[in-house]
Amino acid sequence: MLGTTALAFIMPLSKVVALVALPSLLMSLLVLCSNNKKGFWQEIVYYLKTYKLLAIGSVVGSILGVKLLLILPVSWLLLLMAIITLYYSVNGILNVCAKAKNIQVVANNKNMILFGFLAGIIGGSTNAMSPILLIFLLSETENKNRIAKSSNLCYLLAKIVQIYMLRDQYWLLNKSEYGLIFLLSVLSVIGLYVGIRLRTKISPNFFKMLIFIVLLVLALKIGHSGLIKL
Repeated sequence: MLGTTALAFIMPLSKVVALVALPSLLMSLLVLCSNNKKGFWQEIVYYLKTYKLLAIGSVVGSILGVKLLLILPVSWLLLLMAIITLYYSVNGILNVCAKAKNIQVVANNKNMILFGFLAGIIGGSTNAMSPILLIFLLSETENKNRIAKSSNLCYLLAKIVQIYMLRDQYWLLNKSEYGLIFLLSVLSVIGLYVGIRLRTKISPNFFKMLIFIVLLVLALKIGHSGLIKL
């Protein structure tokens, strides 16, 4: 979300989504490869079986989301991204300050499909997929590793859909933009490593608060840009 919201100021959103898709796919793969209690493929099969409805909903929603990305006015998409990011950041800040609790939903098959589908639509069109997925997953389990693996499996599948459906965008990129993809990929890996290291060095709440504040500022700026473009 951070990369998408930052780049949305300087280039078309469809191009931003295409640029960020590859680094995001790499990040999801790294998360799925880490902290495994079983073999990599065994973990993938396990989470696919357990969260198959969430994954299917995410893929179908992503297909629709990318179609919306290509046909809807950019102002609508910017406002949608701003609203989702604003909710995510404000709710996160309130959670850190113990002023609010996570939204709770019934963790059944119907909601698994629904939230996967909604997350896919939002993620496919704006890359702001995580808030919707987390609403369901935090209601279903408190196991952080389980949440990380299942959500990143959905991200991975959604990114594959995005990359395939936005393949024409990649033919239009110039050398500097391919360089940007490489840079974003490197920064993503470094960011993941630094984040893991920082978790042992500083307060988790301070780290979360810092991220949420940055996202809040970006959400307000993107919302302003979307209103101007209406």
